Amino acid sequence: MRITKIETILVPEHPHIMWIRIHTDEGLIGLGETRPRPTSVQRVIHDVLAGMLIGKDPRDVEGLWQDMYVALNFFGYAGSEMRAVSGIDIALWDILGQSCSQPIYRLLGGKSREAVPIYNTCVSYGSYTDRDRFIEDPGGLAKELLSEGIRAMKVWPFDEYSIATRGQSISTENLKKGVAVIEKIRTAVGDDIEIALEAHGCWNLPTAIKICRAVEPYRLMWAEDVIPPDNIVALKQLRTATTTPLCVSERLFTRYQYLPIMQQQAADVIISDLCWTGGISELKKIASLAAAYQLPIAPHNCGGPVQMLASGHLCVNVPNVMTLETVRSFYRSYYGTIVSIEPKIENGFLYVSDLPGLGTRLSDDFLARKDLSVEVTEGERSVQWTTGDPWKKQTK
Repeated sequence: MRITKIETILVPEHPHIMWIRIHTDEGLIGLGETRPRPTSVQRVIHDVLAGMLIGKDPRDVEGLWQDMYVALNFFGYAGSEMRAVSGIDIALWDILGQSCSQPIYRLLGGKSREAVPIYNTCVSYGSYTDRDRFIEDPGGLAKELLSEGIRAMKVWPFDEYSIATRGQSISTENLKKGVAVIEKIRTAVGDDIEIALEAHGCWNLPTAIKICRAVEPYRLMWAEDVIPPDNIVALKQLRTATTTPLCVSERLFTRYQYLPIMQQQAADVIISDLCWTGGISELKKIASLAAAYQLPIAPHNCGGPVQMLASGHLCVNVPNVMTLETVRSFYRSYYGTIVSIEPKIENGFLYVSDLPGLGTRLSDDFLARKDLSVEVTEGERSVQWTTGDPWKKQTK
């Protein structure tokens, strides 16, 4: 089996997501996904990686990952480069599963659990206004999530207060406002729901300590990226200064950036995004490292349906998974417009199918749209077009 062409697909209403299809001479098509800033990722794929991959056996997933990494890290590998590798890696695993008539989780070593516990990141999209609601009615939102079987939620009530000071301080009044969101959830539902605090790296160390200590009475599941993950010494200082567990960090790339975090005991929970850090192959390795340090992982998963399905296959396999991020405003709105078979979420758990590979493909209706932006590299030629347009622009 050989790779014959690589295709990238964009659609206007989801400008931050790109889908990748890897075609083979035996008719199998592997599906991948990555985000954000997809046009920069597109260039890495078509200008650098496609030429390396076409003609290779797609089932040699590990070897191809290493080839891509070596080619890219000469000039610094993080960012668009690793997002490109990540999306391709997912598609290669999809082909491997299809070629063996096995789901990806089986090829990873089978199941450690039947279903993956999920939490809801309270992002607004479509008819779901979870972002506004966790500010305006956090208790009501928590009750609604519990009624759906979702037993954990992530909110970020302090972020807006970082803007005026660039995260260098927070007033007592604003600290109380942020804490009030957490307090209202606990008042409404007690300990029936877990609460994760997202901070998006907004704060300096002294302010982060102040925030983490202020929320200690509310028994958080974790506080995530309260400071940027750039300085391990500062992360250690924050961790030792509070009883609130620290979650670190979706902003890191590959096992090489996660290992020092673990070695220096700078985190309680490891969070990583398989569309950013190197795909299924790399997140599996990061999880194994975390297990050696007796740490759980909680994959970041705030993208499209392909990422969720890939994350699901990984999470049913990996023993030290704590929970998986999901966004109900996404999977209950647009996922079904993209793929033929959607992720299955019931009563607060994600289930994966036994269909080969990922268990889905881009739907016929999606591929028939007239507004897709497509680029294909086949051999040495790369061609771009918009579906339905009579013109094609050929590039090298």
